[in-house]
Amino acid sequence: MKDIKAALVTGGATGIGKACALSFLEGGYAVAIVGRRKEKIEETEKELADIFGNEKVLAIAADVSSREDVEKIFASIEEKYGRIDVVINNAGVAPSHPFLETSYEEYDRAIKINQYGTFMCMQKGAKMMVEKGISGVIINMGSIYGKVASGNIIGYNASKGAVEMMTKAAALELAPYNIRVVSIAPGVIDTPMLEIDKQRGTFEELYSKGMRKKPLPPSAIAKTALFLASDAADGINAVTIPVDDGFLGYK
Repeated sequence: MKDIKAALVTGGATGIGKACALSFLEGGYAVAIVGRRKEKIEETEKELADIFGNEKVLAIAADVSSREDVEKIFASIEEKYGRIDVVINNAGVAPSHPFLETSYEEYDRAIKINQYGTFMCMQKGAKMMVEKGISGVIINMGSIYGKVASGNIIGYNASKGAVEMMTKAAALELAPYNIRVVSIAPGVIDTPMLEIDKQRGTFEELYSKGMRKKPLPPSAIAKTALFLASDAADGINAVTIPVDDGFLGYK
């Protein structure tokens, strides 16, 4: 398998992550998917392996906010694929409470998973690319809410804003190794995370702000990620690409 390009997708069991895994498998990559829930990540592994074969899919039950788990992720990739060409840092949480009611624990959880988890996987992935002389691509999942504020999700706002700046900083330092670092800022995407907005009663308000007045499918993000990993995007580096159906055009 060492002659086939390999991609890592964190938060790969559902939603955007699962769509990214599918797109990269269709694009000829071997794909490692990571998720915290063992049963769910293995269910997705079976679903994808039934289509693309067991050798092309690797499921790893892990928490990206744990240094030990991140070490395990890359050790597993090394063992099965012997390389890493693309890292997609998609794992994330969006705890939702008003600012005055947000607990330290809730804020800390958002920072640890969304920000620290992205940092650790970026660093480990980049080290592996450098060691093997691979001109790789790191794709971080930001958010429109890393660019504009939204009520009740201060931890998400802060951590996604950090992801955008980490993308720029890492791209600057990794450019001499021919490793590109970019991020995607999804808008309103039809994933399980939309349930939060439905519960808050803000769903209609959110999706009405896109140009086409409806959520985008996860595949819209996955197709963008696959393009950004391709040679056609070789000149794209250190930037965040909004995939928001025009949401930010209203801000």
